[in-house]
Amino acid sequence: MVIRSRLGVSCRSALFLVLVSLLAWLLLACTGNTAQSTGAGSSPTSAAVPSPTSVATPRPAAMERVPIDIQRATLQDTGANQSELLVEVVLPDACSQPRWAVSRDGTRVLVEVWGERPVDVACAQVLREETLTIPLGVALHDGWVVALNGVQLDPGEGIVHSSEPGTGGYDSGLAIVEQVEVRVGEGAPAAVTLEVQGALPDACAELAESPSVTVEGQRITVLLEWQRPRDRLCAQVLRPFTRTIEVGSFAPGTYTLVVNDMETSFTIEPDQS
Repeated sequence: MVIRSRLGVSCRSALFLVLVSLLAWLLLACTGNTAQSTGAGSSPTSAAVPSPTSVATPRPAAMERVPIDIQRATLQDTGANQSELLVEVVLPDACSQPRWAVSRDGTRVLVEVWGERPVDVACAQVLREETLTIPLGVALHDGWVVALNGVQLDPGEGIVHSSEPGTGGYDSGLAIVEQVEVRVGEGAPAAVTLEVQGALPDACAELAESPSVTVEGQRITVLLEWQRPRDRLCAQVLRPFTRTIEVGSFAPGTYTLVVNDMETSFTIEPDQS
């Protein structure tokens, strides 16, 4: 009996030891797997994130202010208790664009007109005519004064004046003479006719109706003048002209002819008939 009891105890002890060893092995196995999983995840491979592509935003072109020629300005009523200003302008090139601003100082309406074009841009040198319609924001009546680029307007005639409206008058000067052709008729005395080619100084100037002709001995002086309304702002553009002038009949001889600042001479041969 004593022997059997010891054997039973020994078997139970061995079984207990086997179970403990098995549990320990299982614990070690689980701990290793967990460590491997943790180690694999401790340094994950991060996916490369592409950096955003920067898009260059174009900078607006720098602009420069340029003067423009004003040919005519006219005030008119729009019929809706408002008035507007029509301004005929000449732009200096293909790039310039007209701009304007309107402000008020008491009963004065101040209008400023100018041109703008991009800096450092090659532009075709072509004159461009445009008509600007500028709302004034008020209905003009007695007592109102409208000034365009510092020059007071005459509401009655629609012409730019630098003095009080209604002063009238004309500016004048000698036309530019480039070529003179002398035509001598037949007979004695022979009729002399001139064909003069030249240019007017701006878009407003017109040739005077009757040129001045003075004869002093063998010297003939012709003054060909232009006229334009006083104080009008005009495009500075040379305008060609051709004018035929009858200066009179002359006896045979050699004559000196002066037309404005051009001097030449011609000869009338004796009539051989």
